[in-house]
Amino acid sequence: MPFGLKNAGATYQRLMTKIFKPLIGHTVEVYIDDIVVKSKTREQHVLHLQEVFHLLRKYGMKLNPSKCAFGVSAGKFLGFMVSQRGIEVSPDQVKAVMETPLPGTRRSTTPHRQARRTRAFYSPLH
Repeated sequence: MPFGLKNAGATYQRLMTKIFKPLIGHTVEVYIDDIVVKSKTREQHVLHLQEVFHLLRKYGMKLNPSKCAFGVSAGKFLGFMVSQRGIEVSPDQVKAVMETPLPGTRRSTTPHRQARRTRAFYSPLH
């Protein structure tokens, strides 16, 4: 599907939601062309992957192997780190924000407050 079209992203998301509807919220999360298969054990992961592959094959969908990571305990999804601990801000994003210099003058209090809020937002999620 050409992604230059106005509604291509929404149309593709509807398709992915329809294909993976029985699995979404249980063993799979889908956002446009990103798919996360979540499992507690390696054995479950193999079974969950088989279900996903079956659905992909059934609907004629293909994966790009260079963009796939199988059997990992943590990884990036939509710019966040997802692991057994939950969802956290990517360390790269935290580092970039923390290394941003604060405004230097007393008159620039608004940018200073904005910088503090930004740093608070990107501090580790608990």
